[in-house]
Amino acid sequence: MTKGRHPLPYFVLILVDQHHVRYGAIALIMAITIAIAAPFGLALSAALPRELEGTLVLLMVIGLQMVADPANPATRLLPWFSREIGTYAIDHSGGGYLARGLVHGAVFALALTALVAAAARLRLRHRSHLRFSVPR
Repeated sequence: MTKGRHPLPYFVLILVDQHHVRYGAIALIMAITIAIAAPFGLALSAALPRELEGTLVLLMVIGLQMVADPANPATRLLPWFSREIGTYAIDHSGGGYLARGLVHGAVFALALTALVAAAARLRLRHRSHLRFSVPR
């Protein structure tokens, strides 16, 4: 986490302001979001080297999460775990929402981490500044 940004004040605000929600599920949403944020940002920075382009893509992903139809299979490519766990936490729906959200969050985090590791390995193996001389 960056200096000065801690999720605890936000969770305390939810504890004080929201009643009749499942606070453990809200804490899970925050924890999974923190776990996914770093590899998602690193993947974007590997694909889009300019800061503003990455910011626009982040805004687009957030917007798509809010307006996408949950029944559409394409929404599974977005980090929709927060919607599933949030439905469980706020609407007191069945445990299936929690299970789907946890599985999707874990798969999304692992896939992004693997993608970032592969991109870093590829980038670090390419050494354009080194020239090998062949003895004659």
